[in-house]
Amino acid sequence: MAIVVGDIHGDLEMARSFLAYRPEEVHVALGDLVDSRKKIAHEEECLDLLLQSSAVLIWGNHDLAYLPERPWRCFGNFGEWAFREKYQSNRGRFTAAYAVDGWLCTHAGVSQHVARLMPAEIISDGAEAIANWVNVEFTKQLQIKDPDVVVGVPRYGFGPLFQIPLCRGGYNAFGGVFWCDFDGEQTQPAPAVGKQIFGHSPVPYPDRGNSFVLDDGEVREGPPWINMNAIEDGVWVYDTKTDAIVDVRSGVYNNTEKQELADLRCRK
Repeated sequence: MAIVVGDIHGDLEMARSFLAYRPEEVHVALGDLVDSRKKIAHEEECLDLLLQSSAVLIWGNHDLAYLPERPWRCFGNFGEWAFREKYQSNRGRFTAAYAVDGWLCTHAGVSQHVARLMPAEIISDGAEAIANWVNVEFTKQLQIKDPDVVVGVPRYGFGPLFQIPLCRGGYNAFGGVFWCDFDGEQTQPAPAVGKQIFGHSPVPYPDRGNSFVLDDGEVREGPPWINMNAIEDGVWVYDTKTDAIVDVRSGVYNNTEKQELADLRCRK
């Protein structure tokens, strides 16, 4: 059982609300812990709170920008050194993928392109095996040097997991697990890897749906997916035990009628 939240981006109130909701359960943060969309004075306090918690922390593209390897430029308002020491000294707290209750959790999701690179036996073994594969490949690919022709300084993190798609300003046909943008790439979460929870691509409210698969020429519904990077008011989390998306800031989860309204709004 787990409580899953999308991109926090330095929002201290969001981090506190997330950790306080059903604290007895495993908590999973889907990356991008810093670099606020608005100027938030307490980003460092927010990062410290999450690092000192027991939550599972997943690497996001914003988090990786502060590592010494610097797979890509920093996107924050404070420069690439702002949180480097904290991320470097706590890099063991992070993982590229995590599996819980049959859900595969990554920052941006696993596309069909990335899924095709996975060994068949890994996919057949389910979410936990897939998460392990992603984590092993992440460690390997982070060590590969990629010359940066713009600034003349080598960067690391070269391989399909680190690719940035054209729709996100990159040079690749598809994005890896830190950059995938299903709408921009006009694709869908890979049905082969099963149920997925991710963030990265902003949506007004949490978005959930199903992938589709072709079966003997017929289109049928595939595994579910959920995008938790909601940018409208609220602190939205997904509860794997109840299969509910709830706003822990407003207390929607305590009212059945409001919960039904929230679920309806999430599906729009």
